[in-house]
Amino acid sequence: MFDVVIIGGGPAGMSAALVAGRGKQNVLLIDEEKPRNAVTKESHAFLTRDGIKPEDFREKGRQDLLKYPSISIKNDRVRAIVKLTDDSFELTTQSGVNIHTKNIVLATGLKETLPDVKSIEHYYGTSIFSCPFCDGWEMKEHSLILIIESIQAFHLTKLLKNWTDDLVIATNGNYFLESEQKENLALNNIRLIEDKIVELKGDQGQLQSVTFENGEELVRTGGFCATVLDNTLPFIEQLGIEVNDFGYITTDMMGHTSIPGIYAAGEITGPSQLIVSASQGHMAGIGIIADSSEAHFLTK
Repeated sequence: MFDVVIIGGGPAGMSAALVAGRGKQNVLLIDEEKPRNAVTKESHAFLTRDGIKPEDFREKGRQDLLKYPSISIKNDRVRAIVKLTDDSFELTTQSGVNIHTKNIVLATGLKETLPDVKSIEHYYGTSIFSCPFCDGWEMKEHSLILIIESIQAFHLTKLLKNWTDDLVIATNGNYFLESEQKENLALNNIRLIEDKIVELKGDQGQLQSVTFENGEELVRTGGFCATVLDNTLPFIEQLGIEVNDFGYITTDMMGHTSIPGIYAAGEITGPSQLIVSASQGHMAGIGIIADSSEAHFLTK
């Protein structure tokens, strides 16, 4: 019987494991080692780790965890969670192992789908990115294209204007912008191309140009795109965990979900940066220690 099982070995999961393990909890971290940022060459804006490779970040994190005998790590995938009693759960993994625990931290992160653009996967993570806060500084001297396929991503236009004055918006054949929005783009000297993108061209991940259906080939040396995030998790339906209007798990400041004994941290509670996910995992670890201390403290 573990005190805590953490599902997901990203910054949120590792941070929760570190705090809970240092709190004398018997912790198991389960990670299938398929991080969303696997294609990223460098991670940014994490204090003392700015520019670190994601694989190095994970390795250093695991080294920190394994210094503590109360923390163990298992490479596996959780397939199902069943609530056994008021204070225990059973997890079944892909390898067929059954694991029992008092508490669970969901820190699985999200999966993403790139825009429907030919060859975009060859450039994503090298010269095309999704988060301006993570990679805007590195792209500030470039001629940029922003690929968005829905109005929900239009806010990225205003953000990117902070880093560049050479920006083109491409909707990839989608017509969702209204006249006022188009006028605002023109006021800010931002060109809009609504034709479908035929292909991205470049060399070794470095974008050089974008070809459109109308035959135009636009020279661009970098870009951003809006990805579609998939937060579908069987655990939510299995356990009846409350989610918000956007489908992300609802938590309080300490990572509590609507199910006692289940905590959540990181992007599963909403898209965030590396350092924010780590902070949320830290708070979930504190929540576990606080709840355990409260339960075992004797009072009259």
